[in-house]
Amino acid sequence: MNDNIQKIVDGLGNTDTVIKRYFEIGSKLPVQAVLLYVDSLADRESINLNILKPLMLQVKGDLCLSADICDIICKKYITSSSTSVENDANKAIFAMKRGNTVLIIEQVDEFIVIDTKDGKYRQISEPLNEYSVRGSREGFVENLETNVSMIRRMVKHQDLTIENFTLGKYTQTDIKLMYVDSIADESVMEKIRDRLSSIDVDSITGAGIIEQYIEGHPYSLFPQCFATERPDIVINDLLEGRAAILCQGTPYALVVPALFIEFFQAVEDYYERSILSSMIRILRLLAVILVITLPAAYLSFIKFNSELIPVKFLLPLVSTRKGLLLTPLIEILCMEMIVEFLREGGLRLPGKIGQTLSLVGGFIIGDAALRAKLVSPATLVVVGTAVIGTFVIPNYDMSLSIRIARFPMIILADIFGIVGIAAGWYLILLHLFSMDTFGVQYLSLKKNDLKDIFIRGQLWNMDKRPESMPNKNKIRMGNSMKKFRGRH
Repeated sequence: MNDNIQKIVDGLGNTDTVIKRYFEIGSKLPVQAVLLYVDSLADRESINLNILKPLMLQVKGDLCLSADICDIICKKYITSSSTSVENDANKAIFAMKRGNTVLIIEQVDEFIVIDTKDGKYRQISEPLNEYSVRGSREGFVENLETNVSMIRRMVKHQDLTIENFTLGKYTQTDIKLMYVDSIADESVMEKIRDRLSSIDVDSITGAGIIEQYIEGHPYSLFPQCFATERPDIVINDLLEGRAAILCQGTPYALVVPALFIEFFQAVEDYYERSILSSMIRILRLLAVILVITLPAAYLSFIKFNSELIPVKFLLPLVSTRKGLLLTPLIEILCMEMIVEFLREGGLRLPGKIGQTLSLVGGFIIGDAALRAKLVSPATLVVVGTAVIGTFVIPNYDMSLSIRIARFPMIILADIFGIVGIAAGWYLILLHLFSMDTFGVQYLSLKKNDLKDIFIRGQLWNMDKRPESMPNKNKIRMGNSMKKFRGRH
């Protein structure tokens, strides 16, 4: 028994946190035993009630005469919901690092692993960054098992597959790869497995680190993994043939492969009627064009192409620029940078203070800049409109990418005018159409997928899964759904 105890202690490393509880099982011919668990990871109340109490007070027979003593203890006395008997000390160590307790019995080479994980985690709450008017109020939390259970409750089919990974030499972080086996394309899943298995680093502390290791184009401006706090979004993506990566300690999931158009779709699009959702989607796409193009177009019109501005707009515009100290380029860049400072400052500060900083700071700086003749009112309107447009984009990662993309567009407009803007859009579209993620084209405009890209078609008419996402089963709806359409 002492040799087995030493194996466990050596494998855990830090002996100060390993609790050893020696006791006797039985009354007539007592059997020596010891409980091993890691302090603060295991639930002491569960250990006392489900292990120590029944073994010390309820065992009346002589267990020392039994050949299968471990099975008898697990089946008859330990009241914990999950137990297993292991022959490998490494498996026992692996379980203890995750809050389980190991029971070692004298003259027995086997280890009894008992589930005693401490359940002190943040409760399920509403997603902080993905609010939905009509959708679910559940959001992922930091506990991996809780996140998996939220998906399992909604997808009850036996083809829901969960694969386990342990990443990080020192952190040994638990990772879950989830997909629907009868839908997901095997070649895509194999690429995801290969990239996860190839991660060989000291530390994995969050899903954001995994994202950077598995993406295929690390220097691209646009995100290649879709991060979401909402289980309902993950479920919809799983049923389209994608996979979800869940990481212990991270309150969101990574959905891969991610497609460009997915970042502009919100969960409410499928809970609202088609006409309303389509209008909102068009509004989002217009906002993207506005955010990237408006400041650059304004600069181009002021510097190169003023003849394109109607006279009734040009004269007031010229009058507001009299006496300004800054050039149009410096003027726009300064205001854009100040807005980014306020936005980032608001994110890092506590909620109410951050909102106050953004609101009051914007008013004060804008008013002071106008009074000091540093910027024109038209510039403030253009920059403010572009900033408001970024709030329409539902995904934070894509919103950040779009915000950054407008800076090189402004530089191109200052050098080449309208031609520079056209060249900038050409380079952006060329990059998007040429990029792939896990072998899937990042931006694809398949004919049958158009009903769920720029607009959201009727749900009963979207009977096939997207062609842009490889999958085994193309059909997701029976033909009977269309029979009563159009009847009154």
